[in-house]
Amino acid sequence: LESSLLTQPWSSVRFGESTLLAKVCFRDTGYILLISDLSSVWYESADAEAVGQRSKELNKRLTVHVSSFLNHLCNLMCPLLAGQPGATTAFSCHRSPSGLRLHVKSELSGLPFYWDFHCCPAPLEMV
Repeated sequence: LESSLLTQPWSSVRFGESTLLAKVCFRDTGYILLISDLSSVWYESADAEAVGQRSKELNKRLTVHVSSFLNHLCNLMCPLLAGQPGATTAFSCHRSPSGLRLHVKSELSGLPFYWDFHCCPAPLEMV
């Protein structure tokens, strides 16, 4: 995933008052997300097991395969990075000393869908 992320272009995204640069790579086995405000860089890498665990915590009423969650996240994030966020999807960004959390609220199969990307400071070699 990390090597695939390097080939992805950076995209400018706006979350409330914050304009950030972001890139993401999704696979059936997980995802990796990189976000920067040009002074700090945060990332999250999650494998299928982590995605499955978090999806159960955040979406108790949804029971779909992990690959469906990853596909849905990709369908939410990719238009955002292309400058065309979905009208029914809300994103918010919260910074803290320990990292950055990107909260997503949408729908999946007619039910509310929530996701939190828990990003921590990226190691220097990744940047």
